Order: sequence, then C-alpha cells, then structure tokens
Amino acid sequence: VLFKAHDYRGNAFSKHASLPLESKHFQRWLQLFSETIDDNFQGDKAEEAKQRANKMGALFESKIKYLRDNDSHINLL
Repeated sequence: VLFKAHDYRGNAFSKHASLPLESKHFQRWLQLFSETIDDNFQGDKAEEAKQRANKMGALFESKIKYLRDNDSHINLL
C-alpha cells in the first residue's frame, strides 16, 4: 500500500484475530516499528509508514476487542 505495489493478497487481520493480543502488545509493536523506521529511513514515506502502522494497530486492537467483548466471530476477517 505504501508504495502502491498491490501485490499482497492475504488478510492481515485474520492472522491476528485469534491471538491473545492486548494493548501492551500493540504498543510494543508500534514502538519497535517506529524505532526501526527511524533507524533506517527518513522522509515523507517513513513518516507515512509510521502513521499507517499506528492506524493499523488501532484498527486491529479495536476489532480484536470487539470480537472478545461480543464473544462472537462476526465476519470481521
């Protein structure tokens, strides 16, 4: 998505939906992701990658919480 390659054909959320992830895991992932970007890249694309990661982390966390709170497997995958 970042480079408009459109060659990923999977469903990233479905790989994470059943994992016992908590907020602390998302925060740690975002920290590591941002540090890696900062250590290796700079510029607009680097900032966009970090922004997208934050949005993706928040979306995944929200969806997982929803699934757990509703004790359901509504098709969010």
